[in-house]
Amino acid sequence: MKQRYLLVLFLAWLGWVFDIMDTALFNFAKIPMLTQMLGEARYKEIGTALEGQIQTVFLVGWSLGGLIFGILADRWGRTQVLITTILMYSLFTGLTGFCQTPEQVMIARFITALGIGGEWAAGAALVAESVPPHFRARASGFLQSAAAFGPWFAALANLSVPAGQWQALFFVGAIPALLCFFFRFKSQNEEAAPKPDSGKFSDLFASADQRRRTISAVLLGVVGVTGAGILPFWLPNLIKQAGAGLAPEASKQFLSLNTFTIHIGTLIGVLLFPLIADRIGRRPAFAVFFIGAPVSAYLALSGTPDLNRLLWLLPVATFFSIGLSSGFVLYFPELFPSRLRATGSGLAYNVGRVVSAPVPALMGALMSSNQGNVALVVVVAGGIYVIGLLALVWAPETKGLPLPS
Repeated sequence: MKQRYLLVLFLAWLGWVFDIMDTALFNFAKIPMLTQMLGEARYKEIGTALEGQIQTVFLVGWSLGGLIFGILADRWGRTQVLITTILMYSLFTGLTGFCQTPEQVMIARFITALGIGGEWAAGAALVAESVPPHFRARASGFLQSAAAFGPWFAALANLSVPAGQWQALFFVGAIPALLCFFFRFKSQNEEAAPKPDSGKFSDLFASADQRRRTISAVLLGVVGVTGAGILPFWLPNLIKQAGAGLAPEASKQFLSLNTFTIHIGTLIGVLLFPLIADRIGRRPAFAVFFIGAPVSAYLALSGTPDLNRLLWLLPVATFFSIGLSSGFVLYFPELFPSRLRATGSGLAYNVGRVVSAPVPALMGALMSSNQGNVALVVVVAGGIYVIGLLALVWAPETKGLPLPS
C-alpha cells in the first residue's frame, strides 16, 4: 500500500513538474520570439503589451481547462484525465515552436493551457485521496515542489540553447508526452482510490456550509494564483531593464541564473507552508504568507531595479508568493466531499486564472505607458493580497479534520 501511494504521488509530481516547465518555457522564449516575428523597432513599440495579451489568452485557457477537466476527473476518473491533459499540454507546447505569427502563438498557448489547467485539479484530488492523513501535508509540499523544479528544468533548457533559437525551447516542451505512456502502463487498474460517484456542479453551492467553503476557496485561489504568476512572467523584463548594458548572451545567462535563485525560494516555501499550516493552522499560515509576499516584493523592487538585488531578494518574494501555493494542494481537497473534490478544487484554482487573466495585459499596457517601468507596476499589483486577508475571515479552519466523505 505504501509503495502504491508513493508511486501515485511521484507520477502526479512528474505531471506537475512538466506542466510548470512548459509554462516557464514561454517566459524564456517570449522576447526573442516576438522580436523575430515583429522586428526590433516594432517590438519596442508593442512588445510588452503583446506579451501580456498572449499571457491573458493563456490564463483564460488555463481557467477553462481546470473547470472542464476538474468536472471530468470526477466522472472519468483522476488518472484518465491526468493522461489526457499531459498529452495535450506537451504536444501543443512542441507545436508552438512552428508558429510564425503572434496570433498562431496565442492559439497554441490557449490549447496548451487547457491541458495545464486540467492536470492540476486531477492530480491534487488523486494525491489527497491516495495518501494517508498523517502524510497529506508532506505530500502536498512535495507535489507543489514542482513549482520550483519545473522552472529549473526550463532554465536548463534555456542555457543549452543559443540565444535567439527560441523554437528549440518549445520542442523540449514536447518531451512530457512520453510520460503518458508510463502513466498508461502503471494505471491499468485505474487510480489507487476508487472513482467516486460524481456530483453536480450546483452541489458546490447547495448548502450554506458548502457555499462558504466554495467561495472561500475561490477567493483564496484568485489571490494566490494572481500573485504567484506576476514575478516569474515579468522577470525577463525586469532583468532587461536592470541590465540594460548586458549583451544578449549575458542577459540570457543571467535570466537562467535568476530563475534558479528565485525558485530556491519557491522550493523552500512550498515545502515549509504545509508544515507551518499543520502547526499553526491553515488560516494563520495563509495570513503570514499573504503579508510576506507584497512586503518582500517591495523590498526587492523599490527604487531602480538592480541585478544584485534581483538575485538576492527575489527568492524571498517567491518564498511567500509561490510558496503558499502548496497550501492549495493541502487545503482545497479538505473543503469538498469526494464526489466534488476535483470539481471544487478545479473551480477554486482556476477561477483564479479567470480573474487573473486580464492582469498581464493590463500590466503590459501600464508598462508601455509608463516608460517601461516594470518594477513599479509589479509592486502595485501586490495589493491583491489584501483581498486574501479579508477572505480568511470567512474561510473555515480544517486543521486536524478528516477529508469530507
